[in-house]
Amino acid sequence: MIVPCQVCGEAAQRYRHDWLFRCDEWGVLSADFKVAIPDQATDAGIDEAARAAGLDQLRRRNNETLLATLRDLKPPGPTLLDVGSGPGFLLAQARAAGLTVEGIEPDANTSSAAGARHGYFPDVLGPDEAFDIIVFNDVLEHIPDLTGALAASARHLKPGGLLCLNCPDQRGFFFRTAAILDRLGISGPYDRLWQRGLPSPHVWYFTPHQLRMAAARHGFEPVAVTPLATIELQGLWSRICAARNTSPITALASYAFALATYPLARLLPSDAVATVFRKIG
Repeated sequence: MIVPCQVCGEAAQRYRHDWLFRCDEWGVLSADFKVAIPDQATDAGIDEAARAAGLDQLRRRNNETLLATLRDLKPPGPTLLDVGSGPGFLLAQARAAGLTVEGIEPDANTSSAAGARHGYFPDVLGPDEAFDIIVFNDVLEHIPDLTGALAASARHLKPGGLLCLNCPDQRGFFFRTAAILDRLGISGPYDRLWQRGLPSPHVWYFTPHQLRMAAARHGFEPVAVTPLATIELQGLWSRICAARNTSPITALASYAFALATYPLARLLPSDAVATVFRKIG
């Protein structure tokens, strides 16, 4: 089966799995998983309290780096839109930093906790709403309509505004390790990185270069690439166990691997990279 790649427009073909595609031109990876984000609060297979606790330290550290990067790039004003704001980590830190913030979150299990608008980007925005900064913080890789998300970002950014895309990176240590294990027939780590079987799985894996190609088609120029921390030991066990379909053996193996490789992983290419663009014109 062949589908068009949303990054370059060329062909993307099935690759190693019946759910996985790889772009012939740029190597963009995409999955045809169904995204089923609950629009009402429900048990969606994720322990949201455990996930929030597990990500708290990591998010705070990475958000400080993101906000410092954005400040140094001098956006045209103080308004920031956080797309997919989850429990509101970035919203709280950005507000404390003096920014005027808005959040959008489609998952009813977390939108109320963040005080975000419940719904999808850009559907819940007025046609004339515009911001100085739009952030997709570990969110873009969950959105099947990549082209629509980037086009809407261009429409809702002010001239000279900043678009921050923090996405998992194909070149990262953990992703490459999981891909090697997958080729050897050990698919658990690879499935976990794609969040296969969860309500909001990953449907993309990019590199910053691929994101630059995609964003350029919508009037953006790259202005910064910032590696971020992939894991923090504090909260790691809660993060691993937040997905209720994780078996005890898989959880223990993931935790042991993360502990053993933590010092090395901090020196090797990160699995989390933020690429920042400026709207031209």
